[in-house]
Amino acid sequence: MAELHTNYLNPTGKMSVILNDLTHSESYELERLINGCSNSEAKSISSQLEYAVENIIYEVSGIMPSKGILGTNYKSSGIYELIREGNIFPNGYFLQCELERLHFDENLRTVNIGDGEAFMLLVGMFITRGLITTILLKPVDYRVLTLEKFTGLAESNFRVLATVLLYIVRQVTVIRGKTNMPIPRELQRYMFSDEEMRPVYGRIAKTITYGERLLRDWGIEYIRRQRIAQQYEEQYG
Repeated sequence: MAELHTNYLNPTGKMSVILNDLTHSESYELERLINGCSNSEAKSISSQLEYAVENIIYEVSGIMPSKGILGTNYKSSGIYELIREGNIFPNGYFLQCELERLHFDENLRTVNIGDGEAFMLLVGMFITRGLITTILLKPVDYRVLTLEKFTGLAESNFRVLATVLLYIVRQVTVIRGKTNMPIPRELQRYMFSDEEMRPVYGRIAKTITYGERLLRDWGIEYIRRQRIAQQYEEQYG
């Protein structure tokens, strides 16, 4: 997680610029898309939200180093360890709706980690934990914002952005034979409901489709490379 946050919160990086754009006093209030505003205002606000979502997912999809903790080389890769079978995860790591999509043996080790499960683990690390439950929901704790800059506007805009990103995660991490992921009950009080967000999702439908496609293509390739590394380890030790 620390490696991800170092990447995401690089002061000169695109992610930091995007987040800063949502928190200064001249930023649009994204929540007005939920509460109601004129059509012309909604177009401007939607554009800012679309820009943030598309560029954040684009930045995430650009992460696929060959070496290091996030790398595709199994000898040093934490991602390889994340998606392989036989792992024991810390208590509380998974959201309940994620637990319901995974399989464990009698020793609580992961089993039957197919590509769908691996994709869920990958996206869960990079977006659900790397962005939503940390940077966006606890920006002061993770030093994204100072307490003075954590205004009502910043909190509200981050909440809208977190809800949209989580919606995209829920859409793309469907495992065969399982129902679509609901808003995790552990996060419901921090998110806007699907009913509240319906007009927002309608306005930014193309952005959501773009984000889903980009994440899916990135995840498939990431996992493909990890599987090759896994096969190499099994064959050559």
